[in-house]
Amino acid sequence: MYNENYWRAIDLVTHNGITVHKKRNSTFSLRYLQLASGEDASSTNRKGVHFVVARKADLYTNYGVKGYIATSKETLISDAQTLTHWTPNTYRFGEYANNDRTHIKGYREDNLQQINTFVVDIDSQQTDVAGIVVAATQYSIGAPTFILKTAKGFQAYFVLDSPAFISNNQNFKGLRVAKVIAANIKHSLSRFLPAVDLGCNDFGFFRMPRPDNLVYFDEESVFSFADLRDWSTVYSEKHKTRGIYVASSVEPGAQMLATDRKWFDQLIHLTNIRGGRGSYGRNTAVFTLALACYSSGKSLQEATDLLDEFNTNLRVPISFRELERSLNSAYSGKYQGAKLEFIEGLLETYDMNQDYKNEMGDPAAFIFQKTGYRRFRKHKKPREQRQFSHINEWESDMLEYIEKHLVSGQTFLFGSQRELAEKMAVPYSSFKKVIQQSKQIVKKTTGRGRHAVSYVSTIAIIVRESIRHAIQKKNEAAQDYAAYLASFSDVAERIITIIAGKQAKEEPNIRLLERLSDKARSHAQLSFKLLESLQRRAIPRDSQVRLLL
Repeated sequence: MYNENYWRAIDLVTHNGITVHKKRNSTFSLRYLQLASGEDASSTNRKGVHFVVARKADLYTNYGVKGYIATSKETLISDAQTLTHWTPNTYRFGEYANNDRTHIKGYREDNLQQINTFVVDIDSQQTDVAGIVVAATQYSIGAPTFILKTAKGFQAYFVLDSPAFISNNQNFKGLRVAKVIAANIKHSLSRFLPAVDLGCNDFGFFRMPRPDNLVYFDEESVFSFADLRDWSTVYSEKHKTRGIYVASSVEPGAQMLATDRKWFDQLIHLTNIRGGRGSYGRNTAVFTLALACYSSGKSLQEATDLLDEFNTNLRVPISFRELERSLNSAYSGKYQGAKLEFIEGLLETYDMNQDYKNEMGDPAAFIFQKTGYRRFRKHKKPREQRQFSHINEWESDMLEYIEKHLVSGQTFLFGSQRELAEKMAVPYSSFKKVIQQSKQIVKKTTGRGRHAVSYVSTIAIIVRESIRHAIQKKNEAAQDYAAYLASFSDVAERIITIIAGKQAKEEPNIRLLERLSDKARSHAQLSFKLLESLQRRAIPRDSQVRLLL
């Protein structure tokens, strides 16, 4: 496998965060150096650096990471075939850790200049490119920009349409928001893909795009940071993950995390809380702190670790079972945040320092305020307590049934509509409503009357099977079946068109290359291609999505 589009992937990721050409010893001709210099000069972005290594083992040497610092796209692209890992997100500066300039430092989060991409590491070969594309499209933020094949599995890149710049404003708020987005993307995919690495560094070293590992490339599939932030907010609220309020679209200064408040810091450092009948005690303190963690977007595990340490420091701690009970109650979704009455009661009883009172007038300090009246809300009853189910609940039942009852290699369940409704245990009238309204379930019917047969499947299954059949390019029957499947879904039809379509091959400047040695020719050819992309940026480019498997 050799994919020459790897240089496009590198160019797409790096944006304008580094220079186009090397400052010294560039292989660009004078004419192209002027063009590249003009591109750099027209950009107002500060230029940063990327860190690269030649072997995976170089990431774990006794003296730190062994590698070097890249400051230009020309360096990254011309050296890509000899590298294994890089930092796809741009750092402000880099340093060498020794006089021999063999080991590097500076790849820490507070040195990040801009976030170019989110990367998900999948340490399993029990899935494939089709499965990743389908999972990301249906259950996460959308199809990845490109996918790299690794020794253990895959790495999926979700590239931003423009970089998200990082500053130290509000304690690196932008970075914290980005980390919540990264965690939610990984969490969303881990529910449907095997061995997604949830613990890897969000903005550290990842595999480098190379001609021998780029297996999927869609340069039009890029993402807006603002859209991802809003998606992350909704996802956090729905799945009770990190960042419920951190990732919300609020004006600067309008919302401060409860865990960053002075009252939280004072309360969590108290060790003399005991309590008793009719007074605020240890369980109230644990519950209040847990609600603060929940409203600030901390995961249940993070809150457990934090409050377990708090409980251990108490002179008279509660049992771990009681601690878990309070945490589970706080994270049940029934409460929005810490209650002002409890906070005041605990600090007035046990804290001799009353500095926290200075922030009590801030309306953003707490979720619940003293309103002077009671508010009642109507809550949806659990499904088992209701006589009727909602359409989206029937849709969920049908999706689950279809996924569960399709055997390997099968794409459709078929039969009359009444038969299918009975098998799925869905009322016939609700079955028809779901089929009409659903954006995830598709149906085609052949024949009429009593001889009619309905074929039912999901968009995800159809797209997955379309890709798998389309890549069997030597098998005409598979190609025909892929085209048939694509007729069920616009998404599948688009992908099949991409795979089947003939891509125009770009021709390098032969006269220029003939005068160069093999090594210089390779570098010059890559430089030529990179600069061609610079020339095309001034005019709209055709939508060219490349899928190579």
